[in-house]
Amino acid sequence: MEIEESYQEARQILSQNLEKGRVKLSPEEKLKCDIAQAIIYEHDQKRLQAASIFYNLSQKKPEYFQKAIINGLTAPASAKRQALLLTIYRDSRSQKSKWLPFIRSNVQQDLLKWNDIETFARENKINPNLFCEHIITAISRFYSNISIQKLAQYCKLKQEEAYELLENMIITERLQAQIDQQQGFIQFQHKEQCTIEEFCTNLYSLCQ
Repeated sequence: MEIEESYQEARQILSQNLEKGRVKLSPEEKLKCDIAQAIIYEHDQKRLQAASIFYNLSQKKPEYFQKAIINGLTAPASAKRQALLLTIYRDSRSQKSKWLPFIRSNVQQDLLKWNDIETFARENKINPNLFCEHIITAISRFYSNISIQKLAQYCKLKQEEAYELLENMIITERLQAQIDQQQGFIQFQHKEQCTIEEFCTNLYSLCQ
C-alpha cells in the first residue's frame, strides 16, 4: 500500500484487518495497518502520532522518513514533540536531508524566520500556520511579556486568532502564561530549567 492511498481507503484497510485481531495478522497485514493508521492520523491532524508511526515505519521503509520529518515538525508544541524531533535530528539520515537546518532550529526552539516556514510549507504542501505554536513557544523563551498584537504579527495571524490559540495552549498546559485582557498583553511564566536538548535527552531515555 502506497502513502498516497486515500483516507477512506486507509480506514477500510484498517477496519478489515483489525476485525481479524492484530495477533492473527501476517507481517504484511500489520504493515498495511500501520501505514493506514499513520495516514488516518495525518488526515485527522494528529501529527505527533502520525510522525511516530512514520518514523518507526522508516526503519524498514526509508521512504517514510520524510513523512516523519514533516509530521514531527508540524505537530503541536509539546515535550513529546521535542523529544521526537531530537530523535529524528540525531538520526544519521537527517544529515542528508535538505531540511537539516530547519529541523535543528526547531529542536533548539529558535525563533524561526517566516520565509523559512513558508518555503518548507510550500514545498511540502502544508499550512504554514501549523508552526504558530512553535513560534509562540520560542517567543516565550526570549520575552517576559509581549502584546498579543505583536505576537499575532509574528505568527501572521489576526489578533483574535492569536488570542484563541494562546488560550488553547494555556488551557492544555502547553504554555505557562497569563493573559491580561485589559492591557492586551501575555505574561510568560519562566522557570529555571535545563536546556531543551538536555530535557529531551532525559525524556527520550525514560521512554527506552
